[in-house]
Amino acid sequence: MTMQDSRNKPGIPEFFAGKTVALTGATGFIGQLLIEKLLRSCPDIKGLILLIRSKKGKSITERLQKIIEPPIFDKLRKTQPGFASKLIPVSADIEKPGFALSDEDVQLVLDEVNVFIHSAATTKFNEHLTLSYAVNTNGVHELLKLCRKIKNLHAFVHISTAFSFCDKSFIGEEVYPTGWDYDKLRSSIQWMSDDMVSDLTPNIVKDRPNTYTLTKAFGEEVLVKEGEGLPICIIRPSIVGSTYNEPIPGWCRSLNGPTGHFIAFAKGYARLLCARSDHYLDIIPADFVVNGIIAAAWKTALSGRSDQLLSNVISTTEYHASLPKNISREQLQLLELLGYTKEDESVSVQARRKSIPIYHIVTNPKYALTVSRMASSMMHHFTRYPVDNALRLPENVIVISNKFLYRTCAFFLEYIPACMFDAGLILFGQKPKLLRVLRLLSSAMTALQFFLYNHWEWDEGSTLKLQREMSDRDQKEFNFSKDDFDLKLFIERYYMGTKRYVLKEDPLGYPAARRHLWRLRVLGWIFQFCVFMITWRILIPRSQLARNLWHLLTSFWSKFLRFTSISSSLSRFKMFH
Repeated sequence: MTMQDSRNKPGIPEFFAGKTVALTGATGFIGQLLIEKLLRSCPDIKGLILLIRSKKGKSITERLQKIIEPPIFDKLRKTQPGFASKLIPVSADIEKPGFALSDEDVQLVLDEVNVFIHSAATTKFNEHLTLSYAVNTNGVHELLKLCRKIKNLHAFVHISTAFSFCDKSFIGEEVYPTGWDYDKLRSSIQWMSDDMVSDLTPNIVKDRPNTYTLTKAFGEEVLVKEGEGLPICIIRPSIVGSTYNEPIPGWCRSLNGPTGHFIAFAKGYARLLCARSDHYLDIIPADFVVNGIIAAAWKTALSGRSDQLLSNVISTTEYHASLPKNISREQLQLLELLGYTKEDESVSVQARRKSIPIYHIVTNPKYALTVSRMASSMMHHFTRYPVDNALRLPENVIVISNKFLYRTCAFFLEYIPACMFDAGLILFGQKPKLLRVLRLLSSAMTALQFFLYNHWEWDEGSTLKLQREMSDRDQKEFNFSKDDFDLKLFIERYYMGTKRYVLKEDPLGYPAARRHLWRLRVLGWIFQFCVFMITWRILIPRSQLARNLWHLLTSFWSKFLRFTSISSSLSRFKMFH
């Protein structure tokens, strides 16, 4: 940012001063961190309107109290004891028309909101298409209708995913065509049964791995085709991990993403990872994502509407939707009836695909670790900071790229021991659990296969430009630059946070955990020795060579014992003389 720009543009805290921010997904991981960061780093913000759904018999007020309970709000409790007065919970359901907002709440949003951040989504990879569409796509449609009526909207920030167009190896800062008329698809799935939708889902998803990435891409297309005239930007984070620095290092709260696998390997539940060993894992700290969202809102508000196009944005490139692979003519006709389209788009729509600001919050190969290096780093932390009550000794994480070999090894190294362990639990009158855990891990591993075997590159031009346009103070306070990012330190903090905040383990309990690991190691040696002896004794009657080796070993062992006894006697004799 030039000196002139620095004088003319307000900083991020100054911009948010006196403004009201509306937020969907407030109960989610990113939403929770956004609330804390906006209140802590923008202390003069007027308020946050939180669209929350009542759930499991809990009111929105009770859910709000749950949001601000965790230790990430401890700093705020000290510096701004009355921060909760700035939080305004509003009853909303993203799956329903108009979010099921009351007239009073609608008027509150229309009169007060200046920045709208849309974070709500269903992140379950293999969610049923009907539900995934209702939340990730139709939710955007309903929200845009509301935002058009807001009196003083400065920015609308849509949080998508870096994998929304994962059917491409290079993902630019544009919204690519999905090849679907999402309105027609919505109308079709409304009258279809769930079984019918499930049967058609593989053909609808096409080259994508799941419904999540497809419906997030649909959501971006909604912004292109229905968001004209609104100050819109899109944030595309990659795999979101724990926090790196703030508000506390290593904060995470659920088993989603890599966290569940950390625990599975640390506890000894799993030994194998089905992935390419040279594949880069693009995991980004959650606080980087949050800071990028806030900075993008600031930039969008100061830049104006996204459809104020520059001449070099308008392109005459014609987009053509790719045909589904291995599909019959009859199936294609059915898909076209559902909403699949091959029509070319107008130049204005193509221009909007390129004009909406898109920010990729990713690590990229320069800063990322390969799967093999990640596994090695994990093992270092598993043994240095072991978890409490590990089931088996956490040994080296074995990375296998061949899927058939992986399934074979998993049967012998994971499922057979799991069956033996569960059988022991049943004998002692307890419920079996390890086999169930392995099934869950296997399901999660299957869902991640696409992301562990494919590689992507993202255009980060707009993200880097955004960082340069921020003042030095804002770059420090709202940091999402990877220049000072230490991925190994991040993985360590992530693992330590998993132990402390997810497993709720005492951070000072390492001596007892290490003693437990030593006992597991000794038991492992005893078990291996017993298996060896039993196998050997089975082979002795059947093989002359085995008998000869057995007699040779026993002869050496007896000689060693006699030598040890003689040496001990001589030592005692010399001591007395």
